[in-house]
Amino acid sequence: MQLRCFLDNEYDELDFSQAQKLVKSRQRFHRRPKKTADVLAKLMARKGYVQTESAGELETVWNSIVGPKWQSKTKIGNLSRGVLEVNVASSMVNQQLAFQKRKILSQLQQQLPQNNFKDLRFRIGNVD
Repeated sequence: MQLRCFLDNEYDELDFSQAQKLVKSRQRFHRRPKKTADVLAKLMARKGYVQTESAGELETVWNSIVGPKWQSKTKIGNLSRGVLEVNVASSMVNQQLAFQKRKILSQLQQQLPQNNFKDLRFRIGNVD
């Protein structure tokens, strides 16, 4: 690509388009700086702070759904792939909650839609 001499001050559109192509061919693209909010969100997710906050919220919602009768006999476990594990004190509590499983699951889905609950799994275990 040859550009005409710029000293004679006679430029036409062809010269400008050729100059633009030359600049673009030499241009290097660099990454934009990351947003502070994105960096903080990733850091909080990596360290587990978000899960701690959501676990507290989940426990509050769980206690409001099952009521005082069952909240002392249950303890929220892990939420993995939409399946919430709940530790229960005995097989009697397990059976009673299994009867109410659909109702509890629908209320959890309504009150905490961001968690994407798909199922509940009751296990006999430590609730202290």
